[in-house]
Amino acid sequence: MATITRELLRKRSEHNECMISTMEELTLHQEELTGISPVLGQSCRDLKILLLQNNIIPRMENLHHLKSLEYLNLALNNIRRIEGLERAEFLNKLDLTINFIDVDDLETSIDNLVDRQHLADLYMMGNPCEQDWPGFKSYVIARLPQVKQLDGTEVTRAMRISALQQLPALVAELRVLAEERRGRRSVEEREKEEERARKEEKARRKAARAEAMEEGGADGAVVVEDVSDSEEEDEDELTGHTPEVREEIYREMAEEKLEKDKREKENQPKWRGEKEFEAEQKASVEKAREREERGQIRQCNEGKWRFRFDEESKPGYVLLDLSVQKHLSSSLIDVDVHPSYISIVIKSKVLRLILPADVESSTAKAERSKTTGHLLVTMKKVDENENMVALRAARKAREAEEREEGRRREEESRRREGAKLGAQMLEAVDLRITREGKKA
Repeated sequence: MATITRELLRKRSEHNECMISTMEELTLHQEELTGISPVLGQSCRDLKILLLQNNIIPRMENLHHLKSLEYLNLALNNIRRIEGLERAEFLNKLDLTINFIDVDDLETSIDNLVDRQHLADLYMMGNPCEQDWPGFKSYVIARLPQVKQLDGTEVTRAMRISALQQLPALVAELRVLAEERRGRRSVEEREKEEERARKEEKARRKAARAEAMEEGGADGAVVVEDVSDSEEEDEDELTGHTPEVREEIYREMAEEKLEKDKREKENQPKWRGEKEFEAEQKASVEKAREREERGQIRQCNEGKWRFRFDEESKPGYVLLDLSVQKHLSSSLIDVDVHPSYISIVIKSKVLRLILPADVESSTAKAERSKTTGHLLVTMKKVDENENMVALRAARKAREAEEREEGRRREEESRRREGAKLGAQMLEAVDLRITREGKKA
């Protein structure tokens, strides 16, 4: 269930640049509103169109500030009487379709509309007074001469003359029906009070029985449960079209909506800030270091990071170039160099690599590029000549490949030059043959 608040008004004023005080049209339909709060009139005095249909509003109240109101829609609510429109001088259209205005409140309701001289369009279809009393339409037409359209039907001159002729009899009939309805309503109120008292008594007995069962279970005694009340629970369900039924339906809908929103909120991924990432990084680092202390040294690359070892650009050193996102905070990177392996935790992902040579872990240095974000770890070898044979072999292999590539390029260049020379010779022969043919 909801009420009208400034937050709700601001949310519904996006079409007016969130300016509440100057808003002329407001839509609050299907908001499960239980009433019209004073905030509406105090905050939105310039309203001309107010749409409040499909809520559970029981009374027309707190509308005295809306002097400029021209269209009010309260269809599908719990309204029992038309009231609160004394200052709505420019009201032109009023929609009260499917409410609970009965014959006992009809005369008072119409009295409150007599002075609304600009009221031209009135909707009251689906109310008990319209459904149960055949003279409803003629009575309203006769009492409200300014109304030009009633429940979507144009009021003609003939209809108005006929209604005025019937008015005295209709007034007398309405007052008799209203008195009968008040009598029935008082009986219904008494029955509701008795039903409410019966439910309270049943709830009290149920609570006492539950308490007795708990005490009996604690003492080890056998307790016999009376199921007579539980069999009557199904009979207590509200049925029919009444304000109480609508309130119960909306209450259930509101509870279901809250449960659904709660489930969706729980299923949504939780937002994590820098503190959360740092805490997760710390836990991952501790876990990785604990495994390494136990001797569980296994190569892994959980983050699929791109990396490259380099032993040639700086002789006697092992360089590790690691591709890291440029804008990743350095607080989410932890580097741990050991003589035979290196372990790096980046944003809770572990990169552990066996080094190509033993290094002095105490002199290792890690740096990040401000331009690319790359991480460069420089590690001095314990033996500067370690892997030198492999490095020389790799260098000779690269040089051989480069020579082979140069030889292929040279051969390709000679082939192109030969083809070009042959084409030129053919062109010269064709030109000579053409000249000799012209001389002949």
